[in-house]
Amino acid sequence: MAAAQQNALTSFDPNALKAKFDKWVVEQGPVAEVAVATLSSAAQGVFIGYLLGSFSALDPTQNPNSANNPQVSAQLQALQKGGPWGQARNLGVFTGVNAGLNLAIKKARGGKEDVWGSMGAAFGAGVAFSLVSGVPNPLQSAFTTGAAFAGFNGLFYQISQAFKPEKDDVEYAQGTYMLQMLGLQKYQNNLKKGLLTDSTIMLWNESALSDVRIPAGPRLLILHHLDRYRNPASILKPALPLPHPPAAPQAAAAAGSK
Repeated sequence: MAAAQQNALTSFDPNALKAKFDKWVVEQGPVAEVAVATLSSAAQGVFIGYLLGSFSALDPTQNPNSANNPQVSAQLQALQKGGPWGQARNLGVFTGVNAGLNLAIKKARGGKEDVWGSMGAAFGAGVAFSLVSGVPNPLQSAFTTGAAFAGFNGLFYQISQAFKPEKDDVEYAQGTYMLQMLGLQKYQNNLKKGLLTDSTIMLWNESALSDVRIPAGPRLLILHHLDRYRNPASILKPALPLPHPPAAPQAAAAAGSK
């Protein structure tokens, strides 16, 4: 019996369990994904907010900035009203709404992530935070608080993107290489906008290329080039394999040294 319990404990894999749960959530649809993201982030916010509230000993009446500004003092008192649980509620609402809106906006835009989506989610989270925190004139403060959170979040997003290391997008390697061969490299971003990955190359047609706003002339060149490799009309002449992009210089040097 003890051996069986020990085997059960050693075979327990939290990562595998999480992967199964994530797969189940995805199968339930976008609404379930947004709900789970909202609740999980809200739970984290409640935990962090309670810890911060427990460790905080700030007395708003002793704040030098509030002595000359009664409105600031009133806002600080409202934010801290309720003690640790009040701050846990405020941060839980903010993090939950921000995560849920961020995912909902991403789903509504076909998976696209940019600064506008991030700012939209932060604005909604700021509005929700203002409404639940009990600050004076919550309706009036909701817009200004949301705008402030959106502005800060947009700034941080742009800074993080500037320092984000660039990496090759392997899903579009063949399509990008083909456009470069045809002198049409300026349409590389069009492929990503339409999610025309390498796995879809053999299915490209006039309609698909038109949907991603590639003009008629370049479309004809691309389709003519692809016909050499898929060759659906010829029986005696088999289609050629689609060429792969050349290996990166580092990979080629490593292969030559072996």
